[in-house]
This record gives sequence, structure tokens and C-alpha cells, in this order.
Amino acid sequence: MAASGRSTPTLAAEDEEMTNRYGPAGAQGVHVDIDLTEDDDDDEHAVSRDLIPGELLDPYTNDRLGPAGAQDNHVDIDLTQNDDDDERAINRDLRPSELPELERQHRPTGYTTCDFANASCGTIYAGSRVELMDGTFFHIRDIMKAPTSEQYLNGIVMKRTWEVMDKNGINGQLHAVLPKQKNELCMIIKTVNDKPGSSLDDHSLVRISLEDVRTIRHVTITNDRFPRHSFREQGLSVDLSNYHEIEENANLVCRWKFVEFIDVAARKVTTFVLSPLDESECDQGCGLPNLQRFTAFRSPAHNSHNSNTKPPRELQHHEGEKTYISADLFAGAGGATTGMITAGLDVKYVVDFDADACHTLQRNYEGRIRDVRHMDMRDFLAVIQGAQSDDEYMVDFLHVSYPCQAHSWLNRGQNRERDLEGISLCYSLREILLIVRPRVVTLEQTNGILTKEDGQHFRALIYDLTKTEYAVRWKVLNFAHYGNSQPRKRLIVMGACPGELLPPFPEPTHGPGLLPFVTIHDCIGQITPESLFDNMGLGANPRTHQPYNPHTQLRGCITRGGGEGNMHPEGGRSLNCRELACLMTFPLYYQFAGGITAIKLQIGNAVPPVVMKAVCEEVVRSLRKSDEEMRAWRPEVVVLEDKDEDESDMAATRLRGARVGRAEDPIVLDE
Repeated sequence: MAASGRSTPTLAAEDEEMTNRYGPAGAQGVHVDIDLTEDDDDDEHAVSRDLIPGELLDPYTNDRLGPAGAQDNHVDIDLTQNDDDDERAINRDLRPSELPELERQHRPTGYTTCDFANASCGTIYAGSRVELMDGTFFHIRDIMKAPTSEQYLNGIVMKRTWEVMDKNGINGQLHAVLPKQKNELCMIIKTVNDKPGSSLDDHSLVRISLEDVRTIRHVTITNDRFPRHSFREQGLSVDLSNYHEIEENANLVCRWKFVEFIDVAARKVTTFVLSPLDESECDQGCGLPNLQRFTAFRSPAHNSHNSNTKPPRELQHHEGEKTYISADLFAGAGGATTGMITAGLDVKYVVDFDADACHTLQRNYEGRIRDVRHMDMRDFLAVIQGAQSDDEYMVDFLHVSYPCQAHSWLNRGQNRERDLEGISLCYSLREILLIVRPRVVTLEQTNGILTKEDGQHFRALIYDLTKTEYAVRWKVLNFAHYGNSQPRKRLIVMGACPGELLPPFPEPTHGPGLLPFVTIHDCIGQITPESLFDNMGLGANPRTHQPYNPHTQLRGCITRGGGEGNMHPEGGRSLNCRELACLMTFPLYYQFAGGITAIKLQIGNAVPPVVMKAVCEEVVRSLRKSDEEMRAWRPEVVVLEDKDEDESDMAATRLRGARVGRAEDPIVLDE
């Protein structure tokens, strides 16, 4: 199609586009004859590590779980598809050394705090940054003296991003999920408190011996954009002649933190977060407020193709409660869309390549969804790249459910061409983010993606998010804990744009000590003859299984070849289309387009609406909290001495200010 409005942001031009939004980032001057600069990890998505002797399996190792078994070609429905729910693929077991470290007291009885300590490399203080004997780095928070007079250091471990992504890295925690940039570090944190707020509390500190210190290093802790504060701003470039000199002596910069949240009772790491540092975690004078980072990313004024200086709409005064705008890509029959709407989101557009699924969405949400697009994702990318305005496809919340068959142990290999196409689509995420610029994005995927192909496609998704400077949280959720009728386990990835709060995962609502699990009877007991319109009463096939208790959850997995999960509890037949839809928590009178096979495939591929509703409600709460914080800032006008400073920098500077104490006095910016 003919280009109009603004030029197409090719992948080669994306870094320039990001720089235009944030303003000039300083000299880089990196030679191309050495593969140790930013963005040189494109071929390392297959990074993995060997297991430490005696260690249990890590969720991102190359230990394969094996296929779930041979399947016949009978086309039924794959509703629960727990083909990837082996615990080894879901949560990482604690290593033997980790639990004692977590349970250790920060200041044990009899220990005293020291102002300084004399290490072999010189005098160090609380706040010093040092390189350790093992090649990692350490931010000293305090210095302790034991009753034996031996001194210890409490602080935070930092690792070179390129080192922790290496397949033979020390712990192999990050693999290929951060851009590979010389002398850039990331904090490595383990904690038990998966709650909003800073993870750099006393419980996350690590204790080391004074003898572990090798030398004192200059490390800047900041959340500013790369390469600010790095040696590159001094005009230095990396080549073969100075590579080791820069590595050993040049300034280091830490911008990220990788946090593993631990369930102590289960002795497992269950949630993972990779996030830019918060302003409060940065060195004094080196941290940017969330408002400044957010405005730089979201405001149309920061796009070089648009001269509009109006601030993003989040900073404009709104009367009453704001409704947030959302979109759903690979929407299917609307499982996620239904959850978004019931959570109070305004759905701007949905996209899917299946005609029956799009007709299903139109039947149920005519007038509620502004635009239902029946098109391939590549065609949609071409459309949004040629949009007339920068904010035409911009939304507050974006959900993406990339095709999962290629990443499933159960379905992989049945159609190689389809698998390759589905995998290739996953690599469109960064291009989508740069145009749509959602405040929050979620991805739902089979947890087989954590281990298939050594997890390289999962790591590529995380890399696309962090390369675009999104904070990321990921976890495998058991959908039964949120009101679904089967213990379906899926990977959920949550991302937040620069300056936006990263929403937590919803707390479980069903299970021990909570509401009882939803049963088969709870779902299909509500079905009335009136709800069996069109083909919804069809699709049940004769079976010879025995009746079973309907006041239980679905057991096993409903596969293309059948399985107990596809059987009606009364015996003698399988489940019909309406029963399957209700078990997937679609509304009772939800309409599906297409024949029986098409309907079953739509249901089986859907995200359960009840689960997506819980996720979206958490997202909405987080967006409202973020907006409240933004409105609690009073902008100040700063006179710039450099008259040549571009409008992009001026707009960002205009929004620097001090937090005011009265949230009831929001800022009001002119249109």
C-alpha cells in the first residue's frame, strides 16, 4: 500500500525513533569490528546453561520434557490441553544454598555496623561499589562486624548483562533477555515479597565476606536511557586495542534489576521480574521520575513525524472516572476480549486471521468493539505503519495471544509449515510496541514455550520488551485458581512501558482457604434449551465411558483424540458445543459462527474470559494508581539556555517538577 501520514518505522530505524522520543543520548562511536556492543546478542536467544550437580531442573534449561504422547487425527477439541504442566517447566526449584540466604537475619544479634572496612584493594564504605573475585559486582549497603571481629558486607549483586546471558554464565538467570551492551550491569535479586514497590529491601540483601572483594569500581546506578552516564559519553569507543582496558577500568552503569520471587513454603521461584530501576533506587541526581520517562515514551510530541506538542492524554484533566482504551491481537472468538469488556475496558480494535472468529466477535459485540479486523498480522503491521496519525492505533492496554501450537509439546510437528509461521509471528512484538505504545501489555502462551527450542522464542519475546524499555513480569498461572473449571496452566507475561507502574498478577480467588474450585456442574448445570441455538446443541458424539461425579473439576486433558475431560459426566456421549463454551467460561448465550469443527476450535483456542477479567481488573487498578501519581505532580517551566535544543527535549523538560502533597489538586494542562 502507498505510504501516507508518516514513514514506515523499519526495524533498522527503531533505535533512531526511540532516540527521537527521548532526545539525543550522547556519543556512541562503537566500531563494528568487534561484537561486544549494544544489540549484538541477536544470535544468542538459544542461550542455556548446564545444571549444577545436585540441582533440580531450572525452567529455562535445555532439558526436554518430551511429547505428551502420540495423538490420532480425530478432530475434537483441545480445551484443557495440560500438555506442558510438568512442574519442571513452570517454576524453578530453590538451590540448596538459596533458602538459608533468604532466612538469614540482616543484622544478627551481636553484630555491629561499621562506617568503613579495609579491604586488600583499599578502604571501602557503605555505598561503595566493588568487583568481586568471581567477576560479579557488589553494591555495598552496609558493613557488619561479627562478635569475632570478622567483617561482612551486606548488599546487592550485579552482573554484566552480556555475562549473565552467556550460556555458560554463573547462574544462567537471565539468558538472552537484555540487550548486550559493554560495561552495562543488572542487579540480581531474590526475595519473598511479590508486592508492588521496591524489591531492594533488607530481605533481598546478600552477605559476603570481605575477602571476596577484588577491587573498587565506579558504578553509576540510574534509570536513564542507554548510553547516558556510560563511558561512551566521554567519546570512548570499543576496539581490539582498548577492549580489556574499558572492561577493567571504565565506568560501569546499572539500569536494570532481575528479581526472582520465592515461595518459601513450596521452595520454588514462582514469579520473575525484569525491570528498569525506579527513581528511588538510583544514585542521587541520576534517577528520572516516572512522569518524565512516561511522557517521553507516550507523547506524540516525541515522534519526529509529528509537530503536535499536546501532552499525552493521561496528563490531561478528566472529569469522573476514566475508561481505558484496549486492543486484542490474535483475538480468536473473543475469550480475552470478553474478559477485557467485563473488566470495564473500552475495546478499540481486535484483529484475527480467522473469518469465523471475526464473525463471532461481530455477532456478540456489534457496537461495543469499534473495529473488528479480519486480516493476517503482517497485513495489520503494514496498515498501522502507514497510519495517518501517530496515535491512531495507540491504546492504554494491549493483549496479544500469539499462536501456541508451535510451542506445545502436544501439537508441535503436526503441521510444520503452520508451526514455522506461528513462530515467526512472535518476532513482530517490538514493531507492534513501537507503534501502538501500550501503557500495559499482556501475553498469554502455553508454558511449553519455556522449554521448546531451549526456550529461545520465550527469551526473544522478553528481549523485545526490554529492548523497548518495558518492565516485564512473568509467571505460570493455574487458571483453576481464578474460577476456571479445569486446572489449565498458562504462561502470562505482563509488561509496562517506561514510567508506567508494572501491575501485579491477580491474587487467587479459588482454592484451599478461598472459594471452592468451580466444577463441571457449576458450568454446564446452567444450560437451558434456549441456549442451544444454531449449532450449540450439536457436536456431542457417542461414547462408552462410565458416568462420573460432575461436582469435580475437569480431569486430564481434552485432546484431539478425546480423553476423559471431553466426556459428559452422565456417560454415553461427549460434550456438545454449548457445554464446552460454558466450561471455558463464555457467557451462556454467547454466539459462535461457523460449523461444529470451527466452533470447537474457537473454544479450544480461547483464553478463559473469567481469567482474563481478573488480569484486566488488576491492570485497570494499576493504571488508575499510575494516573493518580501523575496528577500529583506540579509541572514547572524550566528556561533552557541552549536555544538549539529540539522540541522533544523541551517537552520533556517542561514536565520536570516536584511531587505535591495534595492529590485532590490535580494538574490541568491546556489542550
